[in-house]
Amino acid sequence: MIHDSSYWKDSLRKHAEMLNEKLDQRIWRESSYLKVEQAVMLSCYIVRKLAEAKKIADAKFQAPITMRCFQATGHTVDLLNNHKIDSLYDLGKGTPTTKPLSYVANQLIHSFIFVPVFELVGKIHGIAFNSDRSKGKELYMLELRALVEAFAACADSYITRATYFRLKNGELEAILEDDL
Repeated sequence: MIHDSSYWKDSLRKHAEMLNEKLDQRIWRESSYLKVEQAVMLSCYIVRKLAEAKKIADAKFQAPITMRCFQATGHTVDLLNNHKIDSLYDLGKGTPTTKPLSYVANQLIHSFIFVPVFELVGKIHGIAFNSDRSKGKELYMLELRALVEAFAACADSYITRATYFRLKNGELEAILEDDL
């Protein structure tokens, strides 16, 4: 259980700031890819832990994230071919989709495919990903800027109002809000 969320939120804010700086980076080394992957994974974990500990507003954890979804072509996706996303997914027919941050965070934490997506000028644009469970159905492409904004919003979320009630099974439930 997280008691003092400020340390977690400070770490989340630092990850978001670093990822934001990566949006302008033009020279990429292996260590740069690693830093992006680590920051995204750790930030997703932090966001999920903050939500479970009731330290961020529900609206932040359930915030809608718009991405593109690409359907699988029917080939088996495994460790030997997961880098061949152009043949495993129909990249020419992406459709817009919106999922809550909670869903995106879980997909990224359990990612089977995690590939940075670059613009022509060498700047990172987003991340292509799916989870071990969704790899046979679809691949998502998320703009990194949208993820950074969601992480920053969670880092700045401080609960100002909580409504508690008991469910029929006796469990305590809370609706958490902030002023942002």
